[in-house]
Amino acid sequence: MSANTNKPASQIHGKPRGSAPVLKTNWTPLSIKTGRGGAATPLTITRLTHACVLIQWGNEALLTDPWFSQKPLYHNGESLPFDVAGLPKLTAVLSSMDHYDHFDVKAFSAYRNLSVPFVTIKGSAQGEAARAAGFSDVRDVAASTSIKIGSATLHAIAANAFAPDAFRYEQAYVIEAAGRTLLFCPHFLKDEPLARVKAQFPDIDLALLGINGLRIKPLMNRQMSMDPEDAARVCSLLDIPVCVPIHYAFNGGWFSSTFLLSHKGTPQKFAEAARYQSPSINVITLSPGQPLMLE
Repeated sequence: MSANTNKPASQIHGKPRGSAPVLKTNWTPLSIKTGRGGAATPLTITRLTHACVLIQWGNEALLTDPWFSQKPLYHNGESLPFDVAGLPKLTAVLSSMDHYDHFDVKAFSAYRNLSVPFVTIKGSAQGEAARAAGFSDVRDVAASTSIKIGSATLHAIAANAFAPDAFRYEQAYVIEAAGRTLLFCPHFLKDEPLARVKAQFPDIDLALLGINGLRIKPLMNRQMSMDPEDAARVCSLLDIPVCVPIHYAFNGGWFSSTFLLSHKGTPQKFAEAARYQSPSINVITLSPGQPLMLE
């Protein structure tokens, strides 16, 4: 079933130039039972915007794909629940690809602790950019390798190794934390890496999957990220019980939508496709700032 029923007390305030508006929220957390291995530690997922997600358990927290500002052709399409200053103490931050909307390193450099471990993609320009922004513990991670930070283990997956140059360095991550296994894949998971994930991680508890179906119009509508049907297929093949859609509210503006990019995937279309391909799945659509607790 799809869960998105709570309504927040909200008020937009303070929109610095070049930044997304910030939304005050007072969400009642959703909760769901997970943990096929009998996990006892609660874990909370909070979607901030796009592929920027906060994952918290115990005293630890992981932030994915930081994006806290806007510029021409790159708009969040929704309000942030809080800005960089509102982030909790982070155990680590990771980025899945070297694009501004997944690696807003300049805005994120306002974070109060620049010694936070920052996981970047080995071979890309991310590591150098993060160090130049002042981060002192940058960890360049190659695909098919793993890294342990705090009590979590992050497994990097070459999600789309044969993509054109602008999308070449694109990684998904399998995250093991609090006795659970999560899949974070904001763009693509092609057949070969999908098969490897299925073989290595047979019991994924929750997936965070991109669904907007990004296509580049001048390149004959070349598809660059999963659409709802692609993401539903991933859920079906991996037998994923719970999925939170991400990467769907992006808005490039009139010029971009008319001449450059198409991105028509929505949570509603994904929920329909997922129920058709994997009838037992729970699709949970989270508004920015709305927490989901895995019990």
